[in-house]
Amino acid sequence: MKTVTITVNKKTLSQVYNQVKMCEDLGFPSFCKGEPINNLMKEVKKDINKQKKAEKLVWKELLEFWPMSIVVPGMLLLILWGSATQ
Repeated sequence: MKTVTITVNKKTLSQVYNQVKMCEDLGFPSFCKGEPINNLMKEVKKDINKQKKAEKLVWKELLEFWPMSIVVPGMLLLILWGSATQ
């Protein structure tokens, strides 16, 4: 399976998604589950949600990492200097 990266205007994507959802709710057969356009919209929505989660994880990883990169070396230096002065 090949993946394709595309850039789509958010407003256009939202309009298409809403139209597909409306047609599915009305029971039009070409927009029912299992149809290609419905599957496409589900994949796009899943990918967007995955990208949003990835962006949030980057910030969480940074916030979890930076205190350790400052605190641990600082504590080690304090321990070394404390034992050297006695």
